[in-house]
Amino acid sequence: MVSAISGSSSAAQYSSSNSSSNAAEEAALEKQIQDLEDQAKAIKDQVQAAQVQQDIATAQARLDALKAADKVAKANQDQAAKADQTQSASSAAALRQAEFDGDRTTRQANEFWM
Repeated sequence: MVSAISGSSSAAQYSSSNSSSNAAEEAALEKQIQDLEDQAKAIKDQVQAAQVQQDIATAQARLDALKAADKVAKANQDQAAKADQTQSASSAAALRQAEFDGDRTTRQANEFWM
């Protein structure tokens, strides 16, 4: 009977020792799982951040292209306006010179109709 009590006591000690060892291993595994999940989230956040940075770069490139196109269009518009002014000034100068020289002008043609 003593040996039965002794064997029962050994089994209880082994079981207690085994369960505390399992609890420590479970806690370690739970911590490892949490750490891995955190790493996965950080990697996911990094990927999302990289995608957002790429979207920002794409939008910035489009904005720069639009600004460059606006600048070219404005330069062309300014050049066309300058050309119109030069042509208008040249036409007005030619008309004044023609009137001074006594050549027929549009005003004389209009007087004919009056």
